[in-house]
Amino acid sequence: MLYLKTFIGIIFQVTLFGLFLLLPAPNWYWPDAFIWLVFYFLLNLITSFWICAYYPESMEARLESDFKKQPKNDKIATAIIIIGIALALNMIAVDVFYLNIFEAPKEGSHLLGLAIFTLGYVIILFTMIQNEFAQSVVNIQDERDQVLVDTGLYSFIRHPMYTGFMFFISGMALWLGSLFMATLGTLLLMCAFIPRMIIEEKTLANELEGYEDYLKRVKYRLLPKIF
Repeated sequence: MLYLKTFIGIIFQVTLFGLFLLLPAPNWYWPDAFIWLVFYFLLNLITSFWICAYYPESMEARLESDFKKQPKNDKIATAIIIIGIALALNMIAVDVFYLNIFEAPKEGSHLLGLAIFTLGYVIILFTMIQNEFAQSVVNIQDERDQVLVDTGLYSFIRHPMYTGFMFFISGMALWLGSLFMATLGTLLLMCAFIPRMIIEEKTLANELEGYEDYLKRVKYRLLPKIF
């Protein structure tokens, strides 16, 4: 059942990404987008099934949809994130086909974009492996005896999942040919995650043992020595 739910989740996610990318395009003949979607689907499928086999609790946490202790204000933050991601994907196509805000990336930038995207995906993957309580929303998991995770990536930054997603989007945008979304656009997208980070930290500080001290030890949210 876990494998089936995971497969359905991957299909749903890749389909949404594809729609958000392709709908603003003048036509659906966008080879770079289809290559990326196929690559992402295969990468996601292989690594997700691997997590199902070796870290099933982590995958179950990511697939959870019944969030019993999600703060009300986090529902608003979640909506902001979803809208921000949708607009970011739309904006990649708009910039590539219509605006060209920055000059077109130089030859070879596709491979650099793919490398940055893969780095972001690996950070997300390691976050899931190292934190079996990492869910898509803020939700204290008392039924699973949630404990503080402060090792691995979490010993350097508080929100490695969002860091990984930042590189994920930046690399994808560079692969697709939008230098604007690969740079400034990605930074603007990260602003959509700030309300979530604030809510998450406040909730965990109040309800998860040891998290308040963790905030004092680990100063940076996304990038060590920067933010």
